[in-house]
Amino acid sequence: MRAGLRVLLNSPDFMILDEAADDEQVLDLVESSSPQVIVYDLALDVDQDSNALWQLRRSRPAARVLALSESPADPRTMRALQAGALGCLPKTATGDELASAVRHVAEGEMVLPPTATSALLRQLHNPANAAETLTARETQVLRAVAGGQTNKAMALKLGISEHTVKFHLASAMSKLG
Repeated sequence: MRAGLRVLLNSPDFMILDEAADDEQVLDLVESSSPQVIVYDLALDVDQDSNALWQLRRSRPAARVLALSESPADPRTMRALQAGALGCLPKTATGDELASAVRHVAEGEMVLPPTATSALLRQLHNPANAAETLTARETQVLRAVAGGQTNKAMALKLGISEHTVKFHLASAMSKLG
């Protein structure tokens, strides 16, 4: 997918700074290179429900993110927008649509295809979506904290890094206010 995006965005208008294989790389690269626009594949965050985007929102509120999703009706689309993404396109978008969306997001404009707009409005009108819900992983981490486990112990038990444990904690605290 990254190679395809690189081809689609290969033009004098864009300078691709780097690419990341996972959320931790995304966060590290944003810290080191401060890109104008981040094109973020929501599939990177399948298990984490846009936690990287929440982290970006907290650490870099001015970061402009264009998310790519399988479908406008994908619940991750709504979570990405709640986490601060300025736009979301389906992965089936053409090269011209993608380039146009990157330009608009770079200017601080929201970008959504019409199919996404109606799907998102349906989700907004659903009372079940009124409050943010914790992901399964956030719930696991909070239960472990409540049980007195350290971040290191949780990381070992869950098979994730301590950084990721802290990330889940921060996301859960943010969602819970």
